Amino acid sequence: MAPLKVSYSGVRGIVGESLNETVAWRFGAAFVRLMAERATQGPVLLARDTRASGPALEAALLAAMRPAVPDIRDLGVMGTPTVQFAMRPFAAGGAVVVTASHNPAQWNGFKFFLGPENTVLDGAQTRRLFDLYQEVGDPSDLAAATPLPEVTEDGERAIDMHVDEAMALVDAERVRARAFHVGVDTGGGAGARPLLRLLERLGCRVEEVHVARDSEPSPENLGGLAAAVRERGCDLGLAQDLDGDRLALVDDSGHPIGEDYTLALAVQDLLEKNAGRRPAVVKNLSTTCVVDVLVERHGGELVETPVGEINLSRALARLVGEGRVAFGGEGNGGLIIPQLLLGRDSVVAAAVILDHMARHRQTLRGLVSALPEFHLIKVKVPLSGPVDAFLETLAGQFPDGEISRADGLRIRFADRSWVAVRPSNTEPVLRVVAESPSRTWAEETVARIRAQL
Repeated sequence: MAPLKVSYSGVRGIVGESLNETVAWRFGAAFVRLMAERATQGPVLLARDTRASGPALEAALLAAMRPAVPDIRDLGVMGTPTVQFAMRPFAAGGAVVVTASHNPAQWNGFKFFLGPENTVLDGAQTRRLFDLYQEVGDPSDLAAATPLPEVTEDGERAIDMHVDEAMALVDAERVRARAFHVGVDTGGGAGARPLLRLLERLGCRVEEVHVARDSEPSPENLGGLAAAVRERGCDLGLAQDLDGDRLALVDDSGHPIGEDYTLALAVQDLLEKNAGRRPAVVKNLSTTCVVDVLVERHGGELVETPVGEINLSRALARLVGEGRVAFGGEGNGGLIIPQLLLGRDSVVAAAVILDHMARHRQTLRGLVSALPEFHLIKVKVPLSGPVDAFLETLAGQFPDGEISRADGLRIRFADRSWVAVRPSNTEPVLRVVAESPSRTWAEETVARIRAQL
């Protein structure tokens, strides 16, 4: 049986095995206790992605939370970025999204957010939540686990406010003047409504692509969108994961460019717009070094963190608190602009990418071809046990590299090549990433590590 994964990325499990209504009830009760310990005030926002198991898990959460929380706002099916954004205008004390984000369909889980920071839980908070989960015990009766009616007014209001603020970050008239033709593959996920509303208001002609695919918008899962972009003559394609915090791009030739380039292009746009202000760009240790080169070119400051949204969020909050211009994200297609929310946001990323194209009057393919050239390879390998000894052995095989153990194992080389190996926070897999100016080096390095595993 696959284990329940509990980390600062949330709680995730396979439905019917490590995750069921009883687990959901216990986490709901634990989260209420965590909020009480922190004396967090305000309503609790609740939402879910489009997985079939979502309504039953949400109902169990509600059954646990109702007795202690007088004001629960059920936003229904809603993308994580919109829920997280809405915490500020709704003055929420907490939020829970029933989602397993990019994990495969058999998974589900929960992302927990606490006010007033309005971020996902950090490591200490996650450990405390799990301690409380173990203390509460099982419910005696789940018969009362019936969902609240969806508060559609709150949900619609949240979407409108989110889209309004995303549009305020860009030159909407400039984007409208381009009348972009956009293919959209939301994966049947919860981020569809905000993204489609943004594109409508930006004057885009939209071709929706409905294909069955895994949630993760990685290149191998975007064949349907790529074909639609080619066949229908779109300017670009946009793809989300199931909870709408990641954005992947397909260029006008129908080529998926890889999620890392979503962040690279957005960072380039924001660096250009903040020229002379020495902006700080925050990225994690497994994100493309295209970002590093762009930061150097534009006179910014690069700040690196371990993988995990909360690590980036905390670094960005600190920098903004110091009066710095700061933004960043992860190489999974997750852009974070802290003035809007301290979390990944595909809606904001879409607005920034379209504005970047409009400002440069360039195709997406042209913009990507002008970026520094690196070759990035990502794979994941099933993980069945501890890997510390393997990582130590692996480190010894690269004597000319600079070793970092801040997050698994990362080895850098003088020509900017690097390789990273770390256990996933969200799945029982080991993630292997290599990048280099040489495609051969990246491919051979990943193949060598996979063979040893």
